[in-house]
Amino acid sequence: MATLQKIRNRGPVIAIVIGIALVAFLLGDISKIFSSNEQNIAEINGKSVSLMDYQISYNNYEQGFKMLTGETSISDANKKYVKSQVWNKIVQDYALSSTYKELGIDVSGMELAKIISGENIQTGLDPLTKQVFSDKSGNFNVQAAVNFFSNSSETKDGARVAKFLEEEMKNNRKYTKYMALISKGINVTNLEAKNLYKERTEIVDFDYAVKKYNTIPDSSINVSDAELEKYYEEHKAEYEQKHTRDIAYVTFNILPSEEDKKVAREELEYYKKEFKEISVDSTNQDIINYINANSQVKFSYPHVSFDELKDSSLFYANSNEVFGPVLENGSYVMKRVFDRTSIPDSIEVRHILIQPDGKKIADMKRAKEVADSLLNLIKKGADFAEIAKENSIYKQSAEKGGDLEMLAESSFLNQFGPEFSDECFKSKKGELKIVETKYGVHIAEIIGMSKDSNEKVRLALLSQEVRPGNTTVSAYFAKARDFSSNSDNSIEKFNKLVEKEGYTKRIANNIAPETEVIAGIENPSSIINWIFNDDTEKESVSSAFQDGDMFIVGIVTEVREEGIAPLNQIKNQITAKVVKQKKAEKFVSEMKGETNLVKSAKNISFSSSRLNDDGIEYNVIATAVYSEKDKISEPIIGENGVYVLKVSSKTGIDNIDKIDVSNDKNNAQRRFYFRVSREAFDAVKEAADVIDDRYKFM
Repeated sequence: MATLQKIRNRGPVIAIVIGIALVAFLLGDISKIFSSNEQNIAEINGKSVSLMDYQISYNNYEQGFKMLTGETSISDANKKYVKSQVWNKIVQDYALSSTYKELGIDVSGMELAKIISGENIQTGLDPLTKQVFSDKSGNFNVQAAVNFFSNSSETKDGARVAKFLEEEMKNNRKYTKYMALISKGINVTNLEAKNLYKERTEIVDFDYAVKKYNTIPDSSINVSDAELEKYYEEHKAEYEQKHTRDIAYVTFNILPSEEDKKVAREELEYYKKEFKEISVDSTNQDIINYINANSQVKFSYPHVSFDELKDSSLFYANSNEVFGPVLENGSYVMKRVFDRTSIPDSIEVRHILIQPDGKKIADMKRAKEVADSLLNLIKKGADFAEIAKENSIYKQSAEKGGDLEMLAESSFLNQFGPEFSDECFKSKKGELKIVETKYGVHIAEIIGMSKDSNEKVRLALLSQEVRPGNTTVSAYFAKARDFSSNSDNSIEKFNKLVEKEGYTKRIANNIAPETEVIAGIENPSSIINWIFNDDTEKESVSSAFQDGDMFIVGIVTEVREEGIAPLNQIKNQITAKVVKQKKAEKFVSEMKGETNLVKSAKNISFSSSRLNDDGIEYNVIATAVYSEKDKISEPIIGENGVYVLKVSSKTGIDNIDKIDVSNDKNNAQRRFYFRVSREAFDAVKEAADVIDDRYKFM
């Protein structure tokens, strides 16, 4: 199976490679993805989204993501990313398909041809297709894309892949056009620009007095149920809420027992004699292969100095001595010195990487022949940098004449592996050599190194992680199960048990069906499914959920249904508002006729937000800007207190029509465009009345 790296490097044969690889990965064998299933996971714009359609899209994008990363599986974090991308794509298509028709938005065959031919390729391609045809540096390879689409019809598989990618491009282009229509429909008028200029440049100074709400305790204000009801009825619209839940939960971390440690140690001891007898030679490949085959941590260790190792007995040990097993960071480890040498801390190398492309350079044998030929040219006086620019497949350094800059050994190991790193670090300055690695054939020249070479050793490490055994896991499960049972679907009992057993109670609020992350929980999907199960109510206690190396028991502490929150659910919030309102009324009464204005504010404009150390006070600032000079205001109800002010100075402009306000207009226009790009998709989702039931199936 061709990897993505091979696809990117083969240029003219891109059609053949992608025709085989992308069909297998992107499209897959759909019959294996799902069984016949008509269940619906969502409703968008009144149209049902079937589980089947979602699974097909998810599988396509997941496999495409594997192609892009070169991995055979994807991490949980990347699964969440793919899940989000697929869902947004489905919402976009379902929500806007009818809108596209009404507005006449479409992509013609000619337009698609221009996108594919490179004439309009950067604005028309969707992110997935851009990544497929990008090189190592992340730059879009126009010629590779053109070659593929030009030759895709030569095979049935190639045609299918091309059709899939063309649909992605068309949908992406339609959405781009739709967003352009919205953006062009938003315009800042000259009048608005003039007002913005005035809000920015008209300045006032004023004196003021303030009575802060926090100067009297909330407990001194009596609030009746009738007052709460009245405020609630007048402000209901402010308390619209989504379908969410709050939970409290405790975790039971599954820690290995002493018996588990004994088992892990004995498993590693089994390899000790064999590990000791592995031969050490100039290449050390046998011992590296042994580590990679038997250790849970693969070989990737640089040489270390005495100061770095901080273990004299190990540093000066013979190569046939084995130390351990010893417990380090949750794993038993055996160590053996297998290489001792004097090397610099860092070196500067320039290199040319020749890599098989399946055509001009058919295989590694041919790559070696090309490298030998180029090396001879360099030895005869040819410019290394120019040859690197023209021939090296490693574009990051090729553009700099092949220079990798000064790097430590660990950096070379991470980028190119031990073969290349070892050859370079054991070479002399000015030395030219050819090195074969899994990446291809390198022509390397050592052009610099740190001043001092130090004696260093390399360690072979066999590692065995200590894992909880079945008996240990069962014991922790029983503990979590008993906690769940004894909580008896009661918040009060749950909290008493937490306190009695000394557990840490965690809180997760405003969990929605589409929530993907709960702090402290690696894979929250199971517990989210339980939270929104039809049988789960407030004070329901979960069974014990396993999440990696821990069990979780949760309790639902609040249930919010979509719509206006009932008063009893937000009583504390409403009470705080009414208390503040009553304090404001009291202060307004007390401050009428106030003349002792002891505080001052300077250089305040309408666009200001903060009033000295009194906090954000938009209402007070707006009142000051539009007040008459030298006139004491009526009491002003602010966010943090009640104010009385008098404007002492006003600076403005006489004739706004003579002012050039183009900068204000352009800046405002950019802000509007930014808001459109940031908020438009959320608005589309809201208008589409999306009912998302994915949590019931995933």
